[in-house]
Amino acid sequence: MLKYSTYRSIYDKAPVVESIGHNDVARNSAKVKEITERLLGGMISLFRQDFFIKLILIFVLVLSGLTVVGNVFAGSTTIMKEEKRIVVERGDTLWSIALKNKPADMKTVVYIEGIKRSSGIKSSQINAGDILTLPIY
Repeated sequence: MLKYSTYRSIYDKAPVVESIGHNDVARNSAKVKEITERLLGGMISLFRQDFFIKLILIFVLVLSGLTVVGNVFAGSTTIMKEEKRIVVERGDTLWSIALKNKPADMKTVVYIEGIKRSSGIKSSQINAGDILTLPIY
């Protein structure tokens, strides 16, 4: 049989140990709980008001406006309608070909990128006899 045992019955009440500042901790936790409830109540009332809805509406409008402006000024080459094929002649450059064939309101650099994409070339180097596909906008 064991001389010493650390067995404690689960039915016995555990002794309550109180420290010197136990009441201070309880009082501070009550204050923290009260402040938290006030903050949560204020946040809930803010979300219920029209202010929050107006703020979200303004954010969505600004975001959609920036998206539209970005698409307009990007000069996207994805709005191609048709294609035109040409054979590169001696002395031709992408710049000269773009100047001859681009729309009047389009930047030359944007049109050159469209030529590269539609022709499947990676660099700006072209040779006489190459066949380029020109996008028509």
